[in-house]
Amino acid sequence: MRILVLSTVIALVVPAIATAAEKFQPIFDGKTLEGWNVIPSQKKNHWSVRDGLLVGKTDGKGSDLIFHDKTLSDYELKLSYRFRTKGNSGIHIRGLLGISKTHKVSGYHADFGHVGVGPQVLGSWDFHGYPRGSYLVQRGHRVVIAADGKKTVTKLSDALEAKHVKRRGWNDVHVVVKGYRMFFTINGRTASEVIDNEKAKRIAKGIIGLQLHGGPPMEIEFRKIELKRLAGGGSE
Repeated sequence: MRILVLSTVIALVVPAIATAAEKFQPIFDGKTLEGWNVIPSQKKNHWSVRDGLLVGKTDGKGSDLIFHDKTLSDYELKLSYRFRTKGNSGIHIRGLLGISKTHKVSGYHADFGHVGVGPQVLGSWDFHGYPRGSYLVQRGHRVVIAADGKKTVTKLSDALEAKHVKRRGWNDVHVVVKGYRMFFTINGRTASEVIDNEKAKRIAKGIIGLQLHGGPPMEIEFRKIELKRLAGGGSE
C-alpha cells in the first residue's frame, strides 16, 4: 500500500514540476534590481526602477544590465520596451563576459533602436566581440551560417517593418533560443533569425543582458520581463 501511495504521489508531483518549468516566470520584480548586475559597476546610476518600470538612462557612455544566471542555453524571453528618446539598445543572448577587448559582453545580440535608425539596428542580429565581432543579419531576413562560416541570407515573408514599431509607445519583444536557431519578434512580427551551424564559433550558453549603447544620451524603459526555460536548456 505504501508503495502504491508513493507511486501515486510521484505521478502527481512530477508533471506539476514539469508544467511549472514550462511557464514564463518574471525576472524583474518591478521594485528593485535584485538578480541583476550593472557592468561596468561604476555605471550603476544608468539603471533604476521608476513607477514599476526598469529605466535605462545614459550620460553618453554605454553600460549593460546582466541577469545573474550565467548558464542559460535554450529559453524564451519576453519583455516590453519604450524609448523616451532616440537610442540604441537590445538584448544579449548567450553572452560571455570578459573575453573580448572590444566588448564587455560577447555573443549574440538581438538589436533594437528608435524608429528611423535603420534595419541594421532596429530588428537585426549582431554578434559582439570574440570570436566573431560582426554584424549577422538585418531586419526582415534570416541568416544561415554554414559549418565553414559562409553566410546565406534570405528574406522573411510578412516580417517586421519600421511601420510596425511604436515610436514612443510600448513594443513587445519575444526572443526564442532553441539549439542553434534564434529569432525574435517585435509586436508579433518576426524581426530576424539566425541559424548557426559553425561549431568553431557558435556559443551554447551564456548570460541574458540588456544594453545601453554608447553615444548620445538616451533613455529607455522596460517592463514585463519574463523567462521560460525550455527542455534541455536550464541552468547549472
